[in-house]
Amino acid sequence: MLLYGGRYGLKNLLCGMKSILDRLVTQQYEELEAYTNYLLSRMGSQLDPSTVISNSYLHCVKIECSDQDTMKSYMLNTIKKQIMWSGSQSNREESVNSSDEVVNEIDDTTDLDSKIEQEKVYNRNKAYIEIYRSRCEDRVSQIVLSAYVDKGYNTARAMAKYFDIPVTSAHYMIADIKQKLREIQYKYDN
Repeated sequence: MLLYGGRYGLKNLLCGMKSILDRLVTQQYEELEAYTNYLLSRMGSQLDPSTVISNSYLHCVKIECSDQDTMKSYMLNTIKKQIMWSGSQSNREESVNSSDEVVNEIDDTTDLDSKIEQEKVYNRNKAYIEIYRSRCEDRVSQIVLSAYVDKGYNTARAMAKYFDIPVTSAHYMIADIKQKLREIQYKYDN
């Protein structure tokens, strides 16, 4: 370890800090691995302990520290953060590695049945809208329906901004459309 004397006492050079970290990792690797495994099990993470320790080492190498105890506390804290933070280097590497797997799709009749049922509901709702559109004689109601269904202004604020009217008025217009669609649905379903 390189030491030099100065105004504020003995200090380590950068290569001395790396040697402190190297000595810490080699002498106490089992303790670091046990701590990492404990945190991984508590957090329910599937990360590899050696990856977490390696990434923590790479982070701690940049920290200026003068003694082994402080460096150990930095290392343990960095291990904890590598596991807890979803944006840490270890978690990013794990998400990249885990996305390489190809998932085989399994044919499931219940999935197909649910998709068919969703399609039926969608087509039925679309038919109700077309029935309402054909029965609507008022030009204002047709324009409001067109804005609501075709243009996608389906919130009171969006509709109010589109027509430059108060939000309350837009709310009542949307509520009126929904009520008339429910009446049509009730008439045709029963």
